[in-house]
Amino acid sequence: MHRIRIGPASASLCLLLASLSAQAGVLNIAWDNDLLTGEDKGYTNGVRISYLSGTAERNDTCRLCLPRRARDSFGWLPGIGNPDRDHALSVSLIQLMVTPEDIEAEAPQFDDVPYVGLAAIETTLFSWNRQHLVGYGLLVGHTGPDSGAKRSQEWVHKVTGSSNPKGWDNQLGPDVVGGLHALYANRFYSSGANGLQNELVWSAGTRLSTFITSAETGLFWRIGHNLPGNFVPEYAGLSSTIGLPGLLDIPGPGWSLFAGLSGEGIAYNYIEDRGSDYAFRQRHFIGGLSLGGSVHTESFQFALTLRATTSPTETNKDPMSFGTLSFTWRL
Repeated sequence: MHRIRIGPASASLCLLLASLSAQAGVLNIAWDNDLLTGEDKGYTNGVRISYLSGTAERNDTCRLCLPRRARDSFGWLPGIGNPDRDHALSVSLIQLMVTPEDIEAEAPQFDDVPYVGLAAIETTLFSWNRQHLVGYGLLVGHTGPDSGAKRSQEWVHKVTGSSNPKGWDNQLGPDVVGGLHALYANRFYSSGANGLQNELVWSAGTRLSTFITSAETGLFWRIGHNLPGNFVPEYAGLSSTIGLPGLLDIPGPGWSLFAGLSGEGIAYNYIEDRGSDYAFRQRHFIGGLSLGGSVHTESFQFALTLRATTSPTETNKDPMSFGTLSFTWRL
């Protein structure tokens, strides 16, 4: 049986989840892979397993009540502690990998991107009502062999019948990485409450970390029946958990189709910094397009998203693309 070993990160996550498990919440598994769009280069694979706690306002009798304690402790942050909002904590275990286009070569490919694996824990405190959402969080992780990226890609390629990657001995790291992030979303238009519904949401976020430092904004349109109660239909393992708050709060089944446009400015990238011998040079602005759809009941949602961005590197004009399968359960 294949196992992914990520060192002390998994133990820390288990302890935190045990502290939160006394409350109802939702569990999400998001899997990114560029094989879903017919290629295998650049951002190759990503997995995010996330838990969003029940809201602090609905769990006043719990013993630990970490969401309530976080809300009260960080009430000095803009948007946190407002009495008309719900508050919840998300915790995620993340694994990402980057590979060059030719994965059958054993030697370093200095004319392409290096092999990179990341395993990390991310936690975010969210506050939201029907119109606005804010979130603040942190990420701690490590790169290198203990990220488990080599074993994960070998297993996925064995299952899919793809070529076995041979260059992981040249991966970057090991390094400890970490940082902070902040998120915002606004649902500024909605229509068709009793029939076919439409809504528009814009979002913004920033990350300050030793893996990537960036700022991003996006505009999302969604149409469907009994639309989910979340703000941003962004479920990729590469992204944050901004798509989880409110997701399964709408009673009854429904479906949605969605599209999004995004722009991201990148000030720092670990891959460029630590992989200075490689040809990769980070492009400082990236545009993105996402298309997808979802179906949901009161206790489960499935979503498929296809995402493409402009080239992330100044030395290559080829766009980057990948697909995401997302599964969410109410606990």
